Amino acid sequence: MEPSLGELIQQGLKLMLIGMGIVYLFLMLLVWVINVSSRIISRFDPEPLPLHEHSALPESAVSDDEASDAMELVAVISAALHRYRNQ
Repeated sequence: MEPSLGELIQQGLKLMLIGMGIVYLFLMLLVWVINVSSRIISRFDPEPLPLHEHSALPESAVSDDEASDAMELVAVISAALHRYRNQ
C-alpha cells in the first residue's frame, strides 16, 4: 500500500527539520571549536603591541619635492572648500 500525499509531506517535513537541526548543531560546534582554538593560540602566541606608530612610508622615501607638492595640494583643496562654503 502506498503512503498518501499527506503522509509523504509529513515525512518530508520531518526529514527536513532533522536535517536542518543536524546542520545547525554542526555549525554551532564549528563556531565553538574555532573560538576555543583562537583562545588557545592567542595564549601561546600573543600579538606583539606596536612600540610606536609609524607612517606608511619611511621618512627617507619622501623627498622634499613630494612634501612640497603635498603641502601645495592641501592648500589648494582648503582654498576650494573655503570658497565653496562661502558662496
